[in-house]
Amino acid sequence: MAIEPLQRRNDSINYRVYALASSLSKGAMRFYLARFGLALPEMRLLSTLGSHRRLSSVEFVKLTAMDKGLVSRVLNNLAKRGCVEQVPSAAGSGRSVWKLSKTGAALVARLRPVWKEREGRLQADLSAQERELLLRLLERLFHASEKLRAEEAETLPKTLPKTLPRSPGRKSPGRRRVPKRSLTITHASR
Repeated sequence: MAIEPLQRRNDSINYRVYALASSLSKGAMRFYLARFGLALPEMRLLSTLGSHRRLSSVEFVKLTAMDKGLVSRVLNNLAKRGCVEQVPSAAGSGRSVWKLSKTGAALVARLRPVWKEREGRLQADLSAQERELLLRLLERLFHASEKLRAEEAETLPKTLPKTLPRSPGRKSPGRRRVPKRSLTITHASR
């Protein structure tokens, strides 16, 4: 199925990045769920852990920019499925880290060529120089976004309202609830 290019002109980088991320997420979500029975957050954590030997939950949050509650739920789900294990981080530290189990490592080994093939198809029209430039620019934008998020978090109230204000002329009987995970305010480390 061919997708027509966007007809409206929008030069906003935020809009373009969001549209790209949404398109990639939708495609990956369907593909990996159908082929491997994995949801997108599970894929992200498996991919991240496949690139590192062991990670704490905090490190997952920092590396993936995912909500800590979602990371916790996904890791526990992957543990129940036998893909990851929680192990002590160091002798006597009392902290634990996550690592791939044998089952998880085998799954990542099966997934790695699929990830590379899909990424290669997506980037097929980019030269090596364009790809390198894009990676550098995306990294800079990510750091700028994290800095902005941290600065704004300092000026916002610690708790946000549990409901959105009613729009003028809206005839619904009540207020629309904001999803709970969107109420979490996290502070980026400096």
